[in-house]
Amino acid sequence: MTSHSKQWNSFRSVKAGLALTRPLNGLLTFISIYLAASLSPQFRADWNVLVAALSVVFIAAGGNIINDVYDLEIDRINRPKRPLAAGVLSIGQGKVLYAFYTLAGLTLALILGKAFFALAFGVSVLLFWYSARLKRTVLFGNLAVSMISALTFIYGAMAVHDWQVGIIPAGFAFFFHFGREIIKDMQDLDGDLRSGVETLPGKYGILVSVIIVNILFLLLIVLTVLPYIFYNYSVYYLWVVVPGVDALLLYVSAMLWKQTDARHLGRLSGLLKIDMFVGLIAIWLGTHHALFFN
Repeated sequence: MTSHSKQWNSFRSVKAGLALTRPLNGLLTFISIYLAASLSPQFRADWNVLVAALSVVFIAAGGNIINDVYDLEIDRINRPKRPLAAGVLSIGQGKVLYAFYTLAGLTLALILGKAFFALAFGVSVLLFWYSARLKRTVLFGNLAVSMISALTFIYGAMAVHDWQVGIIPAGFAFFFHFGREIIKDMQDLDGDLRSGVETLPGKYGILVSVIIVNILFLLLIVLTVLPYIFYNYSVYYLWVVVPGVDALLLYVSAMLWKQTDARHLGRLSGLLKIDMFVGLIAIWLGTHHALFFN
């Protein structure tokens, strides 16, 4: 093998290793930690918040990697271009990367204190359990991912010793991810059935799954109004959340009744991932409007 070939293979391996971590998800996680912390009057962009954000990003990266390790056969059907499914990285390399990121995240959490480490350790165990077992059950896997996503905001608020301010975004995250996870299960139905994985769409069908997603998203739309009514979020929050989040949730809910092939569902899932940014902006603007409008 020539020197150029070795360099190219090394570059491919590094790129594949980064892809395993889901960089866009990592960015969303990092922003979510800072957003949750910034909701508190005690917020300062200090060392604690940075370490908290990095610890969660690393643990989430490890969770994404171990998920791909356990989903190798399914991904060969549903997502053949992923690094492990495509054979760019081996299962052994994936396990090493999982251990590295998870241990790095737990170490950073331990620096912050026992409460942070306990929560981070619990989430790490849940992520592993999700990949190894819960993902292959009806709704329990969806609930696990939703709970982990919600806890991200609690963790971020803990970094400024004010965990209560993370409750509202945590609630939104729970219902948002619950619905999106079911859509992803609908998208992966073919590969799941071939691999003997029993999820909600596989056991009860697409129609029942669409109805549940619609209920979850309609409930979330109602909940998005509550911060303005009861928690002193500004009107600027409504200006963003209604057209930017609620309208898209209604659109996705309606589109699920029209078409449910894997490609269409993947597009809807992608739109929802982008919409997470919009939701974060709405929450931040609702509590920081004075910086721009006073």
